[in-house]
Amino acid sequence: MLRRPVPTSRMLKSPLNSILPRMRVRVYPLALGKMIKHALDDLNREVAGLLVGKYLKKGDVLEIWDTITGEQKSTPGFVYLEEETIAAAAEWVLRNRPGLYIVGWYHSHPGFDVFLSAIDIETQKLYQRLFPKAVALVIDPLKYAKTRRLQDLNFKVFRINQKGEVMAIPVSIGIQRQKLLESTLKGIETMELKYISGGKPGSEADQEKFEDLEADLGFPVDRLTGSLSNLFKKIRDRVGSHIQP
Repeated sequence: MLRRPVPTSRMLKSPLNSILPRMRVRVYPLALGKMIKHALDDLNREVAGLLVGKYLKKGDVLEIWDTITGEQKSTPGFVYLEEETIAAAAEWVLRNRPGLYIVGWYHSHPGFDVFLSAIDIETQKLYQRLFPKAVALVIDPLKYAKTRRLQDLNFKVFRINQKGEVMAIPVSIGIQRQKLLESTLKGIETMELKYISGGKPGSEADQEKFEDLEADLGFPVDRLTGSLSNLFKKIRDRVGSHIQP
């Protein structure tokens, strides 16, 4: 679940299992491009999605290889993804992307600049409890939409430290040849992948969406756990104990 109210500078402070100060993020070009395109698709309201990648213990680097999104409800200052939608997307990644997993979430702030609101902070705390290295990427696409100049592309990656404070994480663009090619090919495959909310479809169009979802997942929707905690436990089991704080 992702929600954000009108912008506020208030930070909620609470103890957290958190990151090492030197942690950094490496995002590959197509993943960033997909987030930019998603944000540009609707400049009048927020959009959101999930970050797909991996954590590298050596160097304390989180890599973002791809993004996946789903059906969402949003306004200019609010975005909401159903837990079932997130769970379905996470399950698909675990089944179809060996070595990759959900490493956080992204959302847009059209015209609001890049920061974590009070509700964003609580959402990020949840992700960090589920996956200790999770990050939040925030993008404000408005200026770039007007100029199309790279220097006007405004995005940042955030985490919450042990004091409950928002910390910006250093970001670089991934250029390693093999990973660049591999992440691009995997990202192209998910260009049109979009998940819908759980529950029984009420219309013929909804039924078709459910059938498409079942085809992607490889098993009936009724068998989805609907539990993010269970899915992130699978991620932790896959990655290993080195991600624990």
